[in-house]
Amino acid sequence: MEPGTAPGRRTQRERREESYRRIMDTAIKLIARKGSSRTTLEEIGERSGYSHGLVSHRFGSKIALVRALTRQIQADFIAHSQQALAEHSGLDAVVAMADAYLLAATANPRSALYVLIGEAIGPVPEIRGEIAEADRNFRGWMRTHIKRGIAAGEIRRDVDAAAAAAVIVGILRGLMIQHLVDPRAFALEAARRELSASIKSRLQTAQRRKR
Repeated sequence: MEPGTAPGRRTQRERREESYRRIMDTAIKLIARKGSSRTTLEEIGERSGYSHGLVSHRFGSKIALVRALTRQIQADFIAHSQQALAEHSGLDAVVAMADAYLLAATANPRSALYVLIGEAIGPVPEIRGEIAEADRNFRGWMRTHIKRGIAAGEIRRDVDAAAAAAVIVGILRGLMIQHLVDPRAFALEAARRELSASIKSRLQTAQRRKR
C-alpha cells in the first residue's frame, strides 16, 4: 500500500491496471465475435463500463488498441504456457506446447487472435507487423527447444530446427483454423494425440524411441 493511502482504497496504479484489463477483456470478446473492423471504441468503452473518451485517451486509436491487444494475447498465452511447461525442455517441451496450444482452442483470446490474423491479410493490414511478430516468436520458441533437444540427444541431429519449427507452428495454426470454422469437423482430443505422436515419430532419435 502506498503511504497515505486509506485501507481498502485502490491506488491510481491499481485502478489504471483494472481499467486496462477490463477494456482488453471486452475488446477480445467483441473482436472474437465480429472482428475489429466492425468493433468501435465507443462500443468497447460502453461494454467495459468506461467512456469512449477514456478508451481513446488510453490508446489513441482503434488500430493502436488492436495492436496492443494482439501483443497482450500473446503475452498472456506465453505466461500461461511457461508456467505449465516450467519442468519441460527439448522434445518434451515441444510436445507439451503443442498440447497446451490446442487445449486453449476454445478460449476467447484464441478466437480473437485468429480473427485478427485473417484481418491482417485482408481489411486491416496495419496489424500485419504484430501478427508477423507473434509468428516469429512462436517459431523462435519452438526452434530453441528443438535445438535443445538435439543437444540433449533426444532429437535427431539432421533435423533442421528452423524448418521443423515452421512446420509444427503451421500445423497448429491450421488445426485451429479448422476448429474455429467448424468445431465439429474433427475430435480435438484425437487430433492432439495424433499430433503428439507425429512430432515424436518425426523428431526423436532411435535411442529415445526405444525407451
